[in-house]
Amino acid sequence: MSEKHARKEETSASVSPKILELQKTVLDLEKRGRFFEMLIRSLPGVFYAFDQDQQFLNCNENMEKVSGYCRDELLHMKVNDLFSGADLKRIKKAVQAAFLKGEVTVEAEMTSKEGKKNPYLFSAVSTTIENASYVLGMGIDLTELKQTQDALRESETFYRGLAERMTVGAMLCQSSKILFANDALLSMFGYRDAGELFGKDIGELVSREFEMYFREMFDVLEKRFSKQRSFESRCRTKVGREIWIQGRASLIQWKGLPTVFMTARDITESRERELSMLEEAEHLRRENISLRSSIKDRYRLGSLIGKSPAMQEVYELILNAAATNANVIVYGDSGTGKELVAKAIHEMSSRSEKGFVPVNCAAIPENLLESEFFGHKKGAFTGAHADKQGYLDVADGGTLFLDEVGELSLSLQAKMLRAIEGGGYSPVGSSVNKLSDFRIIAATNRNLLEQVRKRGIREDFFYRIHVIPINVPPLRDRKEDIPLLMEHFLKLYSENGDPPPVPGQVLEALMSYDWPGNVRELQNAIHRYIAVNRLEFIPSSPSARNDWEAVESSTIIETDRAVRLTQNVEEAERTSIRKALELCNGRKGMAAKALGISRKTLFRKMKRLDLS
Repeated sequence: MSEKHARKEETSASVSPKILELQKTVLDLEKRGRFFEMLIRSLPGVFYAFDQDQQFLNCNENMEKVSGYCRDELLHMKVNDLFSGADLKRIKKAVQAAFLKGEVTVEAEMTSKEGKKNPYLFSAVSTTIENASYVLGMGIDLTELKQTQDALRESETFYRGLAERMTVGAMLCQSSKILFANDALLSMFGYRDAGELFGKDIGELVSREFEMYFREMFDVLEKRFSKQRSFESRCRTKVGREIWIQGRASLIQWKGLPTVFMTARDITESRERELSMLEEAEHLRRENISLRSSIKDRYRLGSLIGKSPAMQEVYELILNAAATNANVIVYGDSGTGKELVAKAIHEMSSRSEKGFVPVNCAAIPENLLESEFFGHKKGAFTGAHADKQGYLDVADGGTLFLDEVGELSLSLQAKMLRAIEGGGYSPVGSSVNKLSDFRIIAATNRNLLEQVRKRGIREDFFYRIHVIPINVPPLRDRKEDIPLLMEHFLKLYSENGDPPPVPGQVLEALMSYDWPGNVRELQNAIHRYIAVNRLEFIPSSPSARNDWEAVESSTIIETDRAVRLTQNVEEAERTSIRKALELCNGRKGMAAKALGISRKTLFRKMKRLDLS
């Protein structure tokens, strides 16, 4: 083999692998090209590519389907050939922006070969290859979206028109902001143009005391804790006039967001009529109380007995307190009848049909205070074998009488204060917040103001219960009431209701005694006197002791003085009954109520006193 031939074979051997590698590279590029061609043609939406002359260079199958042109036809067309009118102007401007800025998005209707127009959102980016600029882009078919938008628009127009023709007020709110209000609602609140309300906070239409209620209602609905709520509220019109509205609020979806749809009607006239009726009923109740208290010489009110000036002042305070819902604090020594005062207020108040719940605060162990007042759930603590109602549950709608209120712990005072102010309370072992409509009448023989200074009573709790103070006088300051009280207790403890005559010396001893135990001590003394014919107490002075000892050792009853006492009492009864009958125009039932006795007792007294 020649040297030249050898070099040729050597060169051929070294070039052959490079040719093979080049062929493989070409094949790979062809495969990739086919892959990308296949990928491009199968892309969703429409895909296109064109040059600076807007001549189509490539497109996918969807472009052929939507435009109605085949691939070969499209490759001989320009972009502008697929648009007309305002859409053509929009596309020209967009293509120019794509080449200048690098990217653009535009919405336009593409005209097919058959003349059908389809809405598309076109996105395009420009690129430069070998100093030549090209645009690559995709288009998303908006036909279904446009149809949905049109349907929504038609639906909105329909429902808006329907709402405008509703005779009740209608409103849409998002996050408490007003989005829509119909003519009926505008008229209700004194607005002419809906634009005056749009964007306003619903709280601007509601009276201040109902603002938090509306905030809570919107919060509950928008957080989907409830689907709908009914409401009744006092509102303000554009000119500041107060109106009452009643309606319903529901949660709906509006433009993809949770929205509160409200309907409302003006109930001002019926509400004012209702309030007028309540005021009239309250006026009649006050008149009845006034009638019952108009007997100048009245000697009893409820279970309280006494005609002294001190007791007359207590009666007036009781009547005034009964006509309101304000909390009351009754001060007085032990045995003066503080609970009787509380009962009289309750029985003459608008709460009389509900319960009177007496609580001796000093008798409850501190570890049981919260359970007793607020109740507890089964298993809340050892011994809680069942759910139990608390005092606040039982007193709902009625009166809670807190005797010895100064004994309440500071922690319980704080929780009671929250319940009094409408914040509610939770039973022990429960997270449920409960509400109770109760009135507090408290009683104490302590100086609560001094306890406030010593931090034994919370100042805020003190002022919550210390709205109407009533001071019940001790018996030593109203001794003129002793004969009346004595007669009452004699009848109470006599077996046949006919009390025995009382010697004058016994009455004198009763009048001279200081009565540290007050009416309760007098009651016990009379009870013992009836049982053993003997009066026992600690005399207030040596002379009183001598007088009593003479009565105790004497076997002679001073009948004439006893008779005179009985006659004086009978004359007082006769005068009171006559005045009551006169004020009540002869109606015996009303007169009996005014006197604080039953009809049967009144008839019995009238027969005994020979009153026709």
